[in-house]
Amino acid sequence: MVQLKDIEKWVMSGGIRTFILRQINLEIEEGEFVTIMGPSGAGKSTLLYILGLLDTPSSGEYHFMETATHNLKEKQLTEIHRHHIGFVFQQYHLIDEMTVYENIEMPLLYQKIKSDERKGRVAEVLDRFNIVAKKDLFPSQLSGGQQQLVAIARAIIGEPKLILADEPTGNLNSEQGREIMELLKKLNRQGTTIVQVTHNEDQAKYGQRIVRLKDGWME
Repeated sequence: MVQLKDIEKWVMSGGIRTFILRQINLEIEEGEFVTIMGPSGAGKSTLLYILGLLDTPSSGEYHFMETATHNLKEKQLTEIHRHHIGFVFQQYHLIDEMTVYENIEMPLLYQKIKSDERKGRVAEVLDRFNIVAKKDLFPSQLSGGQQQLVAIARAIIGEPKLILADEPTGNLNSEQGREIMELLKKLNRQGTTIVQVTHNEDQAKYGQRIVRLKDGWME
């Protein structure tokens, strides 16, 4: 599903390249659950954003579902992201002015899904996550764990092939964190490919393998 070949990312400052990622070669099969670990500044989030087509590498090749994304224009990348990739962030990134229902529905609007189908899919996800009673509330009225549930519901509503989770339990207590990890594991068993970034060794074990980064290099 994912093939990275000699991926590098750098920023220019005063005519000097500062590398964030160096010669990353990585393959992820469909249906895998992969954990990316490493100290702060290792390049974990940058790698995740490149995988999610939210950032572009400075050099190298990225094939996603056999498509050479490094050759695509921004509009084409956006379309792939919208239809095939779901993102879960540590900070939830819910829209404060929108209800739970509206936050979850949003990706379907981007995909131009018709109204009746949108209503059915949102209702199904609300029921699946046991948050039907929360649908008219705003994010500020929810606990951290509930906000992350909504964020995951929003990430999967578009039926993505790949879910990318950036420290998905970083702002949660241990019990809430365990519930979120169990949910991600369940989604993975149902066939969704998942890549997570975490500092937590216990949560890393939910994945099938660990990719470790240090100073931008894969160890």
